Amino acid sequence: MNDFLHNKNLKALIITLVILIVMSVFSLTDNSFISSVINTATKGLFQVTAAAAASADTVSYDDLKVENEKLKEENAELREQLADYYDVKSENEELWNYYNLKKENPSYTIVPASVIKRDANDDFYSFTLDIGSSSDVEVNDPVITENGLVGWVSQVDSATCKVKTVLSPDTKAGAVDSVTGDSGIVSGSSTLCDDNLTQLTKLAEDNEIEVGDLIVTAGTGGVYPKNLIIGEVKEIKINSYDTMKYAVIEPYEDIRAVTSAAVITDFDGKGETGE
Repeated sequence: MNDFLHNKNLKALIITLVILIVMSVFSLTDNSFISSVINTATKGLFQVTAAAAASADTVSYDDLKVENEKLKEENAELREQLADYYDVKSENEELWNYYNLKKENPSYTIVPASVIKRDANDDFYSFTLDIGSSSDVEVNDPVITENGLVGWVSQVDSATCKVKTVLSPDTKAGAVDSVTGDSGIVSGSSTLCDDNLTQLTKLAEDNEIEVGDLIVTAGTGGVYPKNLIIGEVKEIKINSYDTMKYAVIEPYEDIRAVTSAAVITDFDGKGETGE
């Protein structure tokens, strides 16, 4: 009812109708002067009423437009805050996983970083991180995500480092089957890299590796610490060149789409050649 009584257009219409009724009574007389006055007044009232209604509509439209723009700005701010929240949440989850890895391996020095560039000319998905020698990063340092080993530092300057991935044939990482104990060398392949796959080669003829086994670093050679997760055995194949068996490994991380990682700059046994 309040909305009904406060409607500006309705008020103007009611007032106009009342005046018209009063004037209609007077117009019943034969006095031409009165009729002329009534006609003139009626015309003026219609014009005033129309102008008032138009003015009310214009103000209402402008108010709605301003309010709409304000709501758009507030929604944009909320979307930005939500995006920031999820970024921080994701970053905190990653740091927590690195913290757990550090807790399990106190000798590790882990430096988180972000991917700032990918090498379009590299077929094995190498990338550049935003940390370098100023953060104690060195060539050959292992590079990980919360899902396991993804590569190693191949070049470094004061502020950045380039990472070659486990999909690259340049990678030579001693590895072991955590189920059977069979050992070999993880190295990339041009026929597998585009499917985010690598391979475990140099296997003994009597190996017992099976599909589904977990492959981890062996910890020999002083480049990679022991038991870093590499991936899972997806298939056992025979090399057509030397008829030797090899295992196709799928990393637990999609290395083609890594956006952040961490470098292990120090660990027990770094630089030492194992048995």
